[in-house]
This record gives sequence, structure tokens and C-alpha cells, in this order.
Amino acid sequence: MSGESLASRSTRAGLVAALMSVIAGVTMLVAPGAHAAPAGRVDAGVPLSSAVYGTGCTYPVTVPVDSSGWVEFWEVKPGLPARFIGRDLPSGALASVTWVPRRIGDKYLYAVQNGKASQPTLVKVRQGYGSNGTCLAF
Repeated sequence: MSGESLASRSTRAGLVAALMSVIAGVTMLVAPGAHAAPAGRVDAGVPLSSAVYGTGCTYPVTVPVDSSGWVEFWEVKPGLPARFIGRDLPSGALASVTWVPRRIGDKYLYAVQNGKASQPTLVKVRQGYGSNGTCLAF
């Protein structure tokens, strides 16, 4: 048996269920269109510190798509309302926006296109330090 307690597994399952409820609620607000959805997960690139993203730092966020139409990018922390990051019309097979994490914590990024949401991507956000385009997080 693993060292993880039943309470930890139960808490994690509750957080995942809450996250999926938020994503489902947001996708219902988007006008339905074609049947296409984002073709993959949101990619926030590799942070300079290579493990975590920093508050106040700037990151290009992309998602592969297989359809035309606006793509919306969202950030959500379980237990809090989703935060709109931005939207883009795809160029080729990618849509992208710039993401600036505002608060410390583990959160999920996802994209919505034509009423369909991508799978969430976990990102760890810590305090960002830097200037002039260089930003680190620890």
C-alpha cells in the first residue's frame, strides 16, 4: 500500500472534481460552434527556472488547434473562479496569448474553442524575481 492516506486521496479527488466542474461551467458560457476542440493541452513553455513559473513574469502560452474560430485561454485554481487570460484567432495550427501569473499557487491552464475545453495543464506559480525580460521563480 502506498504511503498516501485515504484523506489525501479523497482531498485530491475532490479538487479534481471541482476543477472539472469549473471547466464545464466555463465551456457552457462559450457560444457553441463547430465540433472542433483544442487538439492538445495548453503549453506555457519552459520557465527559465525550469520547475516553476513566477508571478509578474511573462510567458507565451500556446495550444494546438484543428479548427478556425476564437480560442480562449483560462487559468483556474481549485476553489476559485476561473481567470480569463486572453483569446486569439489561430495562425496555422496554433493559438497563442501572453500569460502573466498574478498569484502564487498551483493552478491549471486550459483553452476553449467552439465550446470545447482542452485537458487542463498543471502549472506551479511561485514568487517571480527579475527585470528587463529576465525573470526567475524559486
